[in-house]
Amino acid sequence: MKWLGLTVGLLCASLLLVGWVYLRDRDTSSWRPPEAQLARADARVAFAVIGGVRCRPGCGAQVIGQIRPQRWLVRLALRGRAQCLRIDVDTFATGPRGLYGIQRSRC
Repeated sequence: MKWLGLTVGLLCASLLLVGWVYLRDRDTSSWRPPEAQLARADARVAFAVIGGVRCRPGCGAQVIGQIRPQRWLVRLALRGRAQCLRIDVDTFATGPRGLYGIQRSRC
């Protein structure tokens, strides 16, 4: 019975050591929200920049789907017209010259 207790104790200590090393060494700086959530937020920003003034009901931004990794297709409804954009969630940004990381596309 003494050896069984010692074996169980060593196994528990080994598991704790492995768990501690994992928690200590994991990379938390690369955590990002899901791509769909990033695309939705980027579409809202693009809508606010392109739309400018308040729009009547029926205007908005809608994420259609993922084209390929890091690239999403969104539809902006502005003043009764639909416009589709491809958004690269890695390079999307606003700047003094407008929006970066978006391209017009067909719906």
